Amino acid sequence: MKQRTKVIIDTDVDFDDYMAIVYLMQNPEVEVIAISVTGCGAVHLNKGVANVANLLTLFGKDALSLPVLRGAKAPMRYSNVFPADVRTGADDHYAAEFPGINPTPQIHDAQTWLRDFFLNNDDKVTLLSIGGGTNFGNLFLTTQSDDVLKQKILSGLEQIVMMGGNLLPRYISPGAMGNIEPTLGDNIIYRNTVAEWNIFVDPLGAQTMFEFGVPIRLIALNATNDVPLDQSFVDDLKAINTPQAQFLSAVLAYPSNAAGIGTYLSFWDPLAACTITDPSLVTTDIYKLIVWQELDEEDDQSASLVVDTLNGAPIEVAVAASKDAVYAEFLRVLSLPLPDTK
Repeated sequence: MKQRTKVIIDTDVDFDDYMAIVYLMQNPEVEVIAISVTGCGAVHLNKGVANVANLLTLFGKDALSLPVLRGAKAPMRYSNVFPADVRTGADDHYAAEFPGINPTPQIHDAQTWLRDFFLNNDDKVTLLSIGGGTNFGNLFLTTQSDDVLKQKILSGLEQIVMMGGNLLPRYISPGAMGNIEPTLGDNIIYRNTVAEWNIFVDPLGAQTMFEFGVPIRLIALNATNDVPLDQSFVDDLKAINTPQAQFLSAVLAYPSNAAGIGTYLSFWDPLAACTITDPSLVTTDIYKLIVWQELDEEDDQSASLVVDTLNGAPIEVAVAASKDAVYAEFLRVLSLPLPDTK
């Protein structure tokens, strides 16, 4: 029997994070060993931790003790946040009902748990980063004064699959612009047309992850734009009569999410999750990248990806994806029975 891929999920518990988490928890080829939560993105930290702990009730008794890691409240740089209405929806888990309240949530401090895990565990693990770079950026930063921890993380963390960023038209044709302004709407303080949300929330966190030395597959907007969230997918998902599929259908039926079906929503985080077991779903190329850090309120380029052949870190970037294949893979896994965890 093929060994299951061990995965740590780092999430800001947005609607598409639920899709990614459920897909991986349902996938018999994957063993999720911990879920770390950041309060720097869509959800507030306390709500996000509680929501993830209660989400585990979808997956049977054995899942209730999965470690839920309480991460950062603030990013490493700047204070970029989602609009209040987005955060309210995420906090309220988009009015989708959990099967129950987790009676035995195993909640840990993220930095303490992650440090102990890497120091005391020799398993190879994959990180799915779908909530910005703050939690692991902070972890990686601590290794500047702890070489033992750094070497243990470098040997234990096999790869990072990260949803984030975009390659602009000046680097690739057709290229992809950012996705900040469509979400902000009337809340725009200064214009930024070039950044993607996960990296915009904490550009220093993302840069710290880029520089650390673990191989990264970056699922950029260039690829996720090829997989819009269409009504046909929503209908097919709703037709799957399992608690997991019905929960996700309820999340997608939340008014602000439903309004984006077939218009501006894409398969952001679930595409990243799907590539963990099937990298062929995306087309990739290697770019040497830095995350632009400087904020300019007149012409803001902060959090944009800059190709820098001298100083950039080599990153495998997903630049295209197969919509039909991605839909088929996601729906296939959601149609499976829960994997045997014993």
